[in-house]
Amino acid sequence: MRMASQCYSCIMDRSLFEADLAELAEVERRAAVEELLDYMASHKGGVPALVGTEREMIIKRRSGNFDPYRELKEESNRVAAGLLSLAGQFYEGMEDKIEALVRIAAAANSMEFGVKGHDFDNSAFGAVFSQTLRENLHGDLEEVKSRLQRFSNIFYLTDNCGEAVFDIFVMKKLADTGKQIVIGSKSAPILNDVTAKEMSLLADSLGHEEKAVDVTPTGEVVGTALEDLAPRAHSLLFDPSWLILAKGMGNYETISEYEDRLKGRLVYILRAKCQPVADRIGVPRGTLVAKSI
Repeated sequence: MRMASQCYSCIMDRSLFEADLAELAEVERRAAVEELLDYMASHKGGVPALVGTEREMIIKRRSGNFDPYRELKEESNRVAAGLLSLAGQFYEGMEDKIEALVRIAAAANSMEFGVKGHDFDNSAFGAVFSQTLRENLHGDLEEVKSRLQRFSNIFYLTDNCGEAVFDIFVMKKLADTGKQIVIGSKSAPILNDVTAKEMSLLADSLGHEEKAVDVTPTGEVVGTALEDLAPRAHSLLFDPSWLILAKGMGNYETISEYEDRLKGRLVYILRAKCQPVADRIGVPRGTLVAKSI
């Protein structure tokens, strides 16, 4: 997916949000914004997630804070852990267990900060979580379910902290049916995405067996970009025996650039939080998506 007109202002707005998180002084804040403007001017029509990656590097370098979202990530994980029982009740109450898992994974992708037009608050999520699980799910759910049943191997590309707590629940249930699962998470902090190290620690803290928490780093980039992909992740991505389950907009923005090479074994699960992503997928903005390629 390439930059739409709205992407430029959204990326700039998020730089200011992150400058506040990183507590940048005004002189460095202005310098960071100007550096980002120069980069965007020379990368017109690029992939939004990759332009966003450059924004992350600028903010981290200029602030010396290499994980500006750390406190929000920790809070998100606490909130999600407190809602796991609701997810469990929803799962047990659904006759179609695979659909229940897809819905839990999609609803969890609501946990995102700094996206223009998408208002999210950790403290309020609990009040709407049960309703979110029952929202309309756009895409092709029957084909998604069929692939989750048919494939024995799943490469599960994660997105945000908080959301990752629910992803562990989903992966554990899939592993209990005999699926082999490898989790692909970020190599280092970027945005509020969960890192491979954080994912392993989180899984351990939730008491899941080792077989369900094979975590591999994917790279230090928003989404999953081939030029920055770690070797094992690259091997799994292009192994025809593996279903690719890609969470979130960053993964959609990057993987859609080469999705033809994954045809027949790629599933996107996300909330379409911004208009350009919603338009590209062909769904109303703000809706939950489960779509196969």
